[in-house]
Amino acid sequence: MSPVESWLAADESQLKERLEQRAEPVLLKGLVAAWPAVRAGLDAPLAICDYLRRFDRGVEVMATKTRAAARGVMGYNEALTDFAFVKARMGLAEFMAHLQAYLPADGVPSIAAQCAKVSEVIPGFLDENPLPALPGVVPNFWLGNALTVPVHHDHPHNLACAVAGRRRFTLFAPAQVGNLYIGPLEHTPSGAPISVVHPKAPDFERYPRYREALASALVADLAPGDALYIPPLWFHQVEALEKVNLLVNYWWPVAGDTQLPAPAVTLMQALQVLNAMPTRQRDAWAAMFGHYVVQRDVDPAAHIPSAWQGVLARRH
Repeated sequence: MSPVESWLAADESQLKERLEQRAEPVLLKGLVAAWPAVRAGLDAPLAICDYLRRFDRGVEVMATKTRAAARGVMGYNEALTDFAFVKARMGLAEFMAHLQAYLPADGVPSIAAQCAKVSEVIPGFLDENPLPALPGVVPNFWLGNALTVPVHHDHPHNLACAVAGRRRFTLFAPAQVGNLYIGPLEHTPSGAPISVVHPKAPDFERYPRYREALASALVADLAPGDALYIPPLWFHQVEALEKVNLLVNYWWPVAGDTQLPAPAVTLMQALQVLNAMPTRQRDAWAAMFGHYVVQRDVDPAAHIPSAWQGVLARRH
């Protein structure tokens, strides 16, 4: 694995445009180090919870708790027949009480309040901890103890800011999809399909191509105040390394015509249609998709006048 490229970036108006031009992840050292929340989280493990209580309005969060056999991983069980965690809705104060109760002990379950809207659960947080580089983007927060989220990807641009505790991201380019053993596209832990390979103890006999994925991987270690930009569709594994961790992330959509179906919807429709076909027809359509959609060496519309290219016209 190789380290992610690192910038000493400032929270300035051109940052969003610079990030969107990136083809690979980049670590932004100290991007949000001046946030009061970051400074508060440095005082003691539970200090970030004391800070968040000021903004709590009693809105419930979705809390997850791993089963004992999961070894701190929010994934599937060994037989791939169920999830290795349970979910429950509870108030933020109740969740933080669980976090506090688990703090003194070792070997406790991993728990997390995940993907909670900052504006709904802790309104006022952004007034003290703004990110002017992403105006209008409403962030989410992820609070918990030591927990590993297996390899998955997101469709939008993603800026992940470590507020309290250290985080380690292991990242894989989209081209590695065939080596990552991604699980079901529908039966997922929280929306995004995840790798079925156990991140802490990969079974290379069962999943041999995962070695190749790891050889190409990038890694980023985030200290409080650091941020990581993850381009759309880049796979990433996330490890929260401390007994108390808080991450705030910003998702914003890829530029394009919002009237068109989302690529993920198109993919699911293609799978449903093509997988129902006989092999010969499926192979024939694979050639069509390869020519018109996948390949980039030859423009399939280069011989057609631009006025008549229609859907074949490439905008970028």
